[in-house]
Amino acid sequence: MRKIFTFLAAILFATNIFLSPIASAATLTFEQINPQVEGYVASLPTAKKAYKSSQRPILIQGAMTAEVGNLINALKNPVVYWHMHYLFVAGTYKNYPVVVSRTGVGMENAAASTVLAIEKFNPIAVINQGTAGGYLPNLHVNDIVIGDSSINYSAYKEEYSPAGEYDITKQTLRGISAYDKDNKESTEFRRFSDFKPDERLLQAAKTTAALNKNWNVTPGTIGSADSWNNAIDHIAFLRDNYGVACEEMETNAVAQMCHTADIPFIGIRIISDNAVTGEDFELASALPCQDFVLLVTEKLIRDIKAKRF
Repeated sequence: MRKIFTFLAAILFATNIFLSPIASAATLTFEQINPQVEGYVASLPTAKKAYKSSQRPILIQGAMTAEVGNLINALKNPVVYWHMHYLFVAGTYKNYPVVVSRTGVGMENAAASTVLAIEKFNPIAVINQGTAGGYLPNLHVNDIVIGDSSINYSAYKEEYSPAGEYDITKQTLRGISAYDKDNKESTEFRRFSDFKPDERLLQAAKTTAALNKNWNVTPGTIGSADSWNNAIDHIAFLRDNYGVACEEMETNAVAQMCHTADIPFIGIRIISDNAVTGEDFELASALPCQDFVLLVTEKLIRDIKAKRF
């Protein structure tokens, strides 16, 4: 009976969620997507034992339920793991182990769930993906940014200013702390102003973009913080001074954890809104991002099997 229910739930999930994402962007809401995804997850078997795999899995992350539905649905033989109320679904994709993680929104949740995933699943690589707000005038909803760098734009130091004379431009990035494996003289963490992606993952994403013209894809710096900016002057400052192409709330925290653990990492973000161009938030942009990331994952799997990774 459970197998029948799971099968029916999968059909219902696919029928209601996997519409044409771009065509339905103006109509899909959290109320439409979340219950379907969560209902499908509830129908899946829950793991009774610790995760084991003869091959290290690829970990793909999304903060919100809407950012992981397509990914979970793509897995074969999915099994649910709960760790500190963070959701992980393990299965296979293209005959290779993959774990999909719903990290929760925000830098602290992203960091915590990443550490748990590293400890519990020992991933060979981490792909953090999801929605982001655009900062560039040529970035529009459903365009994708491949993170060739990520920064925590809230980690800054300001110059002193007296009352009534605050100037946002009088700041410099301090960066955030991570382990420096190249420093043989100290075990103390040092500050990094930004984190770069693993070059092999970056090339896999770029190659995928070049071979698939359904997406407008550009490399750029992803800015992370527990903030949602709509002030044009603030956006312009971050864009012009720090090179930020888009903002969100998880990538740099995940990059920090992966850097310390020496796990290959990349961030991939789709534009869901852009205050500069006046485009409002569209939840359904989360769907084509996952479809693109699945293609990147296919490329990565081929590279792993060919021992190029």
